[in-house]
Amino acid sequence: MRDVVRSRALLADRRFLSLWLSQGIAQTAQNALLFSLLVVILNITNSSIHTSILVLCFILPSIPLGFAVGVILDRVDKEPVLVVTNLLRAGGCLLFFFFHADAWAIYAIAVSVATAGLFFNPAVVSLIPSLVSREKLVAANSLYNLTLTGAQLLGIVFLAPVLLKSVGPDGMFLTAAVLFTIAAFFAARVNVWHDRAKAEPRQGANFGSIPTEFRESWRALVSDRRSVVALGQLVLSSSLVLLFAILIPRYMRDVLEVPADNAALIFAPTGIGALFGLRFLSWFARFGKNRTVVIGLAGIAFCMVGLALVEPIEEVWAKGPDALDPSNILRISALQALVMAFAGPMGFFYALLNAPAQTVLHERAPAEMRGRIFATQVVSANFISLIPLLMVGVITDVLNITAMLIILAVLIGGAAILSDVFGPSLEEEDAPDTRKREAVPT
Repeated sequence: MRDVVRSRALLADRRFLSLWLSQGIAQTAQNALLFSLLVVILNITNSSIHTSILVLCFILPSIPLGFAVGVILDRVDKEPVLVVTNLLRAGGCLLFFFFHADAWAIYAIAVSVATAGLFFNPAVVSLIPSLVSREKLVAANSLYNLTLTGAQLLGIVFLAPVLLKSVGPDGMFLTAAVLFTIAAFFAARVNVWHDRAKAEPRQGANFGSIPTEFRESWRALVSDRRSVVALGQLVLSSSLVLLFAILIPRYMRDVLEVPADNAALIFAPTGIGALFGLRFLSWFARFGKNRTVVIGLAGIAFCMVGLALVEPIEEVWAKGPDALDPSNILRISALQALVMAFAGPMGFFYALLNAPAQTVLHERAPAEMRGRIFATQVVSANFISLIPLLMVGVITDVLNITAMLIILAVLIGGAAILSDVFGPSLEEEDAPDTRKREAVPT
């Protein structure tokens, strides 16, 4: 109940409400766009390698350009950035509407859309501390991550499959263009620049110092063990979303033998589980932020194994009494019921990842470096994801989707162990932060 009251108080602020709506609408559109393009590419090429290439087109621009994003965000007003990036992505959706029949045209437009969107998430995250007080920061981050998770599930699991099934890719791309335009409208209503100008010193426009300043912010980040662990957890969480988007179309076709646009039904429990996970996030917080993430990672690994083994489990289930056949009640196969049974807990455990780790970075990032710190998160996530994203397509094509899920489960389980070993204990998290908060000299 306390979390609900705090969330309502935050949304009563018109500026925070505008930022929240812009974030949620734009990220829903982005996730729906990515999933739709994955389905279109799979239908055109019939290859998981090409779906990996598409995802790479979305993340590659951040490798050479992402290093400059954070430094630029620390120098400019972030609200106009949000408006412009949403309008540019709306234009990209219109290009997809006209040229989505050719794979190479899709790749080229995807690079342009990704480049336009590079600034969006770091700008939103770095704006949050400018809009809320420190005592409301955890509640703001919980709401941000509720929206982030909800947008991923709404876009990937519901909006894209439903629109692809009802109005096809044309309708999906036009809908995404409208959503990005609406997100730009709400971004224009945030308007915090005048308050920030009074409260925070603004840096000059010497963009030639970008490489030096980014290195300094990176050194400030990696010098703090808790921030490094939190960054690694956020990187893994971001990568899981991309991997999930790549694997769903292939999983639907190879394991369930149904069209990918049926994902709205099969993976609907993921969204329900995520909502429950976010509702109980404050309960898990008693174990500490790091331990909450460890629990989430371990749970996801278990659910991944379950999804990989649904076929042999279904064979055992089929030998039981006919009364246990879900098709008699739910009008779905036993295989689909098993996938839904694992999808729900997976959404629950995924909801435990982002908010605790992001809160650590918000608490420990110097105000003058927020843009660079959160741009570092995006760049690191995309750079580290390059090889896994390529290997996902190769392994899935050479072996099968089941082998890929088992490999992912092992890696995620290993990440949970590393987080538990190197992350802070509950006592360390409760200890006061004694580090100096001054800016790194330039």
